[in-house]
Amino acid sequence: MFSICALGGMVTNMKILVFSDSHGRLGHMMDAMERERPRRVFFLGDCYRDGEALRNAYPDVPMELVRGNCDWDKAPDELLVEAEGVRFFLTHGHRFYAKSGTDRLVDAGKRKGAAVVCFGHTHQALNQPEQGVWLLNPGTAGGVRSRPGYAVVTVREGTYRAELR
Repeated sequence: MFSICALGGMVTNMKILVFSDSHGRLGHMMDAMERERPRRVFFLGDCYRDGEALRNAYPDVPMELVRGNCDWDKAPDELLVEAEGVRFFLTHGHRFYAKSGTDRLVDAGKRKGAAVVCFGHTHQALNQPEQGVWLLNPGTAGGVRSRPGYAVVTVREGTYRAELR
């Protein structure tokens, strides 16, 4: 927590967990929820029902979920959300051919006015700026073809910091 004495109040960081590609393996996500205690969650698909199970297990934590290429649920393919003045574009990534590069994701993020583009699909973690947009891929929460991982985004008053874990 940060104290803003002149304003007579407190300004706190918002911790957001970002998950993708759990593929039916919820254990690492549940462990991360207990360890990190986030105020919000972004779930980027594959498997959408895992995101719903997480939402049911933690009903007091707001969650945004998009579906991936393995999901047939009636759910959004992408979302544009804001947290503490930071705009996030959420997508699984398959509709932007993420396995072939990030140019389409960058272009979409810029068109939507997003500071951060969150995507999955590749199962490869990524946390870097590209052409004026921050790209964040948490890797695979289920540990499919790669070690299990997730991302933590801390936002406060229009600023953000992203970490892979």
